[in-house]
Amino acid sequence: MPELLMIALYITGGLVLLYFGADWLVQGAVTLALHLGLSPLIVGLTVVALGTSVPEALVSVQAAIGHQGGIALGNVIGSNILNIALILGLSSLILPLKVDSHIVKADVPLLTGATFMLVVLLEDFHISRMEGAFLLLCIVFYVTGNIMTVKRTSPEEDKIEGMEIPEDSGKTLWRDVGFLILGIVTLGFGANFLVTGAVDLARIFGLSEALIGLTIVSIGTGTPELATALMAAFRKSPDLAIGNVVGSNLFNIMFVLGIAGLVAPLDGKGISSVDLYVMLGVTILLLPTVWTGRILDRKEGFLFLAIYVGYLYHLWPA
Repeated sequence: MPELLMIALYITGGLVLLYFGADWLVQGAVTLALHLGLSPLIVGLTVVALGTSVPEALVSVQAAIGHQGGIALGNVIGSNILNIALILGLSSLILPLKVDSHIVKADVPLLTGATFMLVVLLEDFHISRMEGAFLLLCIVFYVTGNIMTVKRTSPEEDKIEGMEIPEDSGKTLWRDVGFLILGIVTLGFGANFLVTGAVDLARIFGLSEALIGLTIVSIGTGTPELATALMAAFRKSPDLAIGNVVGSNLFNIMFVLGIAGLVAPLDGKGISSVDLYVMLGVTILLLPTVWTGRILDRKEGFLFLAIYVGYLYHLWPA
């Protein structure tokens, strides 16, 4: 019993540190990026998406170092399913989501292509160092392409509705740097605690590392995306809600798995084809909404939520 209590404290403490660490990191990074002259749209699609993906990155790297590839891969696959099926599902129940930003519209087909690419790479349920390097190269091209595209947009289009822009970011430069450092350090401790607790939990109950990564770890590391998307929905900012999820999923595939695979080859023992196809399926379901300009309404939100509940039911052992 004392061991279970210690595991619960590790997991809970890790989740709390990840949540606050991500919040401080994004808060400092957004204002600092605007201070350095980056546009709000670039910040929304890159800095915010990267910031909310840092928990997944640190957890997956920590798992890769410990040769727990099931947690590293399950974390990303589970987070990408959660981001669309649970987070966008809940957000659309609060506010039906209609995409206006043409940049976000372009990124959803790109996410579908990246997800399909990941399914192909994981045909052998393994990510090598070479494949990790390839994924990191892809994220460099993605960020560069976003920056070049934004430079060609008009000032009216160069924004994501709902992003808060400080009036004078220069006055808070050192505070922003402090938030960045504090966020990174906090995230590091949080990732370490969460992975330690998750591995011990899997060992005690005989659960696979992949199952822990697909459920507990992915839900925990997905809290920054959940908080951002729900707040955007409450503020009636659908572009920010969808843009954050799409950007985070792209970063999860290319940046998180790229850097984790480069640190150490990832063996996805326990990951199944069903996990990969559910991730690809919910991503494809998002396409009609952005291509036709339709609204992601409450009925579709319920569908996404039903898929997520059904997926969790399929995962959890009887």
